[in-house]
Amino acid sequence: MKSLITRGTAEEDKKKAHEDLETERAHSCDLSDDVDRLQKALREKEDAILQSGKLIVDLWVEKTKLAHSYKKIERASTDLVDENTTLEVKIQGEFSMPLRSLCFLRCLFSIV
Repeated sequence: MKSLITRGTAEEDKKKAHEDLETERAHSCDLSDDVDRLQKALREKEDAILQSGKLIVDLWVEKTKLAHSYKKIERASTDLVDENTTLEVKIQGEFSMPLRSLCFLRCLFSIV
């Protein structure tokens, strides 16, 4: 009788161990799936970070190009202002009479 009880207990223990093993296998598969999913999400985030970094560099390059263009435009504007000023001085010099000539003409016409 003891042998039957021992055998029955051993079979129950074996069945319980088998059920526990199956439960652990299912849990292990779930954990493996979670790890795979998390690794995929991590790779996607790393790719997004790399793309963001490339975009930042591209924007920095464009900003530098724009700054150079702005400086060129600023220099050209300054050159035009200088040229305009030179022309204005030249025109004023050609069309303005010296102060002595004006005084002479004023005296001349006031006499008449």
